[in-house]
Amino acid sequence: MRSLDGFMPADADAVRPLSPRMLEHYRRFIRRLAGTLHVRVDGVEHVPAGRALIVANHAFGWDVAFPMEAVATATGRRVWALGEHLWWRVPGLRRLAAAVGVVDGRPQNAERLLGDDQIVFVLPGGLREAVKPHELRYRLLWGRRYGFVRVAARTGAPILPLACLGADEWFDFMGDAYARGRRWHLRIPIPRPANLLPIPHTTPLHYIIGEPIETTGVDPEDARAVRRVRREVEGALHELIEEELARRAGLPYP
Repeated sequence: MRSLDGFMPADADAVRPLSPRMLEHYRRFIRRLAGTLHVRVDGVEHVPAGRALIVANHAFGWDVAFPMEAVATATGRRVWALGEHLWWRVPGLRRLAAAVGVVDGRPQNAERLLGDDQIVFVLPGGLREAVKPHELRYRLLWGRRYGFVRVAARTGAPILPLACLGADEWFDFMGDAYARGRRWHLRIPIPRPANLLPIPHTTPLHYIIGEPIETTGVDPEDARAVRRVRREVEGALHELIEEELARRAGLPYP
């Protein structure tokens, strides 16, 4: 049954824009905003012609929209993102997500897209990584999440690390946002800014797509092989982040 905001459960799994007109308006807005903020995206040439799983560290907000648009513009292809399950419970937000190419982040949806040679973005850290305290900036909080490696292995998709730099410094969050949400009897994390008003810092946004990590021949049921690939992805992502942070600080990177 269709809900009050016109959203049906199947819309979360749709591998098509829910509203092509809204998608085009959204893409134009992202391009204009990227120009205003002087967003820089490097490494788009690493995206292969076929299927690809682009794995990013999760900073606050929807800033991954900038590299998504850069890849779509450079390749002329549709790109997709795996979204938090929580989004599909929020009227309005779920319609926007489905309209711009976000699907519910379940393995079945990822495999369906990659099996159709699509480009898929995933942020394994989810909301927990997005609202982490400022002491954990640029740390990967992936916990026991290995599903993205298994999906890539099942479909033979290469994994491309994507380093997102800048948005992690927009806000200074404090404490455990999930514990705060539980205290308020809410099912969502409640981030707390260090200052009274959550005024964002002006930090340049720079995104770097690394070289592909092949998954062909990896057994998705072999826990040791899956852990090895995830460690390789984490290492590549940390290296991209460290190199850029060192460059920004004016330090040589060995």
